[in-house]
Amino acid sequence: MSRPIAFVTAEWPGSAHRALEALGYRVHAGGWGRTGRALDRAGLIEAAAGAAVLVVEVERVDDAVLDALPDLEIVCAARGTPSNVDVEACSRRRIPVLCAPGRNADSVADFVIGLILACCRGISAGERHLRSAGWLVGDQVPYLYFRGPELAGLTLGLIGYGAVGQRVAARAENGFGMHVTYHDPYRSDADGGSVDLPTLLTNADVVSLHLRLSPESSGFMGERRFRMMKPSAILINTARGALVDEEALIAALSAQRIAGAGLDVFDIEPLPQGHRLTRLDNVVLTPHAAGIAPEVLEAGLALAVENVWNYLNGTPTNVVTPPASR
Repeated sequence: MSRPIAFVTAEWPGSAHRALEALGYRVHAGGWGRTGRALDRAGLIEAAAGAAVLVVEVERVDDAVLDALPDLEIVCAARGTPSNVDVEACSRRRIPVLCAPGRNADSVADFVIGLILACCRGISAGERHLRSAGWLVGDQVPYLYFRGPELAGLTLGLIGYGAVGQRVAARAENGFGMHVTYHDPYRSDADGGSVDLPTLLTNADVVSLHLRLSPESSGFMGERRFRMMKPSAILINTARGALVDEEALIAALSAQRIAGAGLDVFDIEPLPQGHRLTRLDNVVLTPHAAGIAPEVLEAGLALAVENVWNYLNGTPTNVVTPPASR
């Protein structure tokens, strides 16, 4: 009897393929992980024909894909949340969807600290000026323009306190001497560190978003909440672009109701050239790069293979749908 097929489009090294082979699969690969281009629906259906396991990172898995792959038993999203998979469609078919929560938590936490430093200390603004205009600002020395506060003693307010938020807190508190508060409506205040949202927004020097996107959290930061922040405060968003009302943010930055922002995610991605955010001097912009450290690849690999192993052995982990009957 031939071994079942596992089709992999995620960016995985050869060791991942060998690990799946050790679980009894014939491993085929294509799409994003091989070419850097995501397969469209028709391409994915053709390439994954006959697959029992589908491992995806960028490619979308929807009703039409599931209908065309009747042998499919497991969908594994090699990312923290399976946002590229129609979870409800899989659930209706009793196909379990596995994911890899926390795989890039350390990478994102490092990046958050980098954005805080870039915004607070004028690193990005100074770098842009030096490249485009040279050392002096007009006829004056640059330290008059690019100075900013030390992080020690500043208050960091984390909205969301899961894997990433906790790692940011540890780095900020232990590494830089920041005072950390958090607000998380989905977490019990077991350690006594939680504050209500108005308290966080009115007292924080830096507000960093770490919420999951949901109907309730879409547009979470809007005009009313920006008005609660200090005029000297900055906003950091490495979570999801839709958590922020971009029109309200642009208005707050333009009117200097807040001092600045560090953004890695946006409502529309790729961010269009000439977007109004790119014309603001008090914003640091990066292209959804917070979670792309090389170590994330290995962490995602290990967790995804472990998830498949556990599922096959009757002890499913990181399953976001009811496990299929076996």
